[in-house]
Amino acid sequence: MASKCQLCWEILSSRKKLVNHERNKYRNNKIIPHRKLLIQPSLEQITFYQDAFIVLVKKRLGFNRHSIGTKQVSIHAFPENIFVFLFESEPSFRYSPVQRKYSCFFQGEACEQRLKQLINYDNWNVRQDPKLQTIGYVLFVDNESSYGVNFSWSQSEVKENNRIFQCGTVTCKFIADSGEFSQQ
Repeated sequence: MASKCQLCWEILSSRKKLVNHERNKYRNNKIIPHRKLLIQPSLEQITFYQDAFIVLVKKRLGFNRHSIGTKQVSIHAFPENIFVFLFESEPSFRYSPVQRKYSCFFQGEACEQRLKQLINYDNWNVRQDPKLQTIGYVLFVDNESSYGVNFSWSQSEVKENNRIFQCGTVTCKFIADSGEFSQQ
């Protein structure tokens, strides 16, 4: 079945060819063809999802060897307009029309500060245990290198009884670490 590119309107003979076309020709695409249909979210909506994200990240941070390494949090039924509102002005923001998927990547200390602004909470990426004097945190920089936090949003679709059901999911992948801290 033929597929049409939403960015240049070229018609390709299959969805697979369309995916390859988009990947090769529009690798760093920021254009959202349906952008005008995405309404501005309310501050209340934005805060609700920022809070949900903070709670889920903090649940993934711990204080022992089992809580370090690659982690992922997902929020199902996450509105597309909120993802776009939060990330579309970031340099690493990308959109794939054929996959109906967004991504945004943050790496290093400067990006850690930027995420604190976007999430609207300075301590979103840290969890402390005062009794044990240990800390769990999202790793951005250590002695050897810098690490990233990757956000993505994708739409799932189920077709049943001549009806289409759609649901957006945001996923955040990061590296968690832990260590000791001193109270001063």
